[in-house]
Amino acid sequence: MATPTLLYGMGATKAGTSWLYRYLHDHPDCAMPAVKEAHYWDTFNADDLEKQLVFYRVRLREMRDAKVDAADAGRGWQVENLDRRINQMKALVDTLEGDRTDDAAYFDWLLTGRSDARLVGDLTPNYATLSDDAIARMRDAQPASKFIFLIRDPLDRLWSHIRMQARRQRQAHEVYEKKSNNILFRMLNRGQETHILERGDYPKIIRKLRRLIPEGRLLIQFTEDLFTPQGLARVCEFLGIRAAKSDVQQPVHEGPEVVMLDKLRPRALGLLNEHYEWVARNIGPLPQRWQDNQARA
Repeated sequence: MATPTLLYGMGATKAGTSWLYRYLHDHPDCAMPAVKEAHYWDTFNADDLEKQLVFYRVRLREMRDAKVDAADAGRGWQVENLDRRINQMKALVDTLEGDRTDDAAYFDWLLTGRSDARLVGDLTPNYATLSDDAIARMRDAQPASKFIFLIRDPLDRLWSHIRMQARRQRQAHEVYEKKSNNILFRMLNRGQETHILERGDYPKIIRKLRRLIPEGRLLIQFTEDLFTPQGLARVCEFLGIRAAKSDVQQPVHEGPEVVMLDKLRPRALGLLNEHYEWVARNIGPLPQRWQDNQARA
């Protein structure tokens, strides 16, 4: 049996990688790991590694607690599912803490027990921010690997990312909607929260990916088209899998709706206008949602 194709889902952040992971996880041709974001290639720095390990250790405690609750309630299927997730996350932690000289342990973690599948994947949006050398190392480590970069309407992606940030940072006394708009205000008026913009800098990221990754191994996909039969078929053809019907509801991890202040919207669109124009020139016709927001700019 041939080695499965390895997919790297590189973002953009809040552009649909969770939806794509769920689709591939349930696809009969795929064998996705229980951990969506492995964060292998972006944790060679000691500080980055420790932050990620702390997060994984917290998740392991949460899953172990959930397993106890499931066992007490007699939900055997949930216990089994949590066992699988716990074991795979523990193995990933061992991989991240171990010898990473030749990346062999990482590929063992990804591929062991999945040789009958046509596709496996590591969908970590942060990989889009990696250096040229890091992406070249990913590219060369597995010649059959493929890369997908999802691009969502710039304003929608930005606002979704801001709301995610607000949820994570919000204190008990803070109002979620107000905090979200405050983050956007600081971004527009004080040049803060720049990492949110960097995660959706389509011109910069796509230029880098096109320079480093051969054309046949890279797909730039509009998120909005991913939810159409034609767009999904394009993705599946690129990955070499059948176009299966999706039971995954869209979107995934979108969070509660929050209204952006009217006084901030025009300035946010102005900040992003060059992204709309660049994508239209260099990727292809914009989906309707993009056209509508661009017209408001």
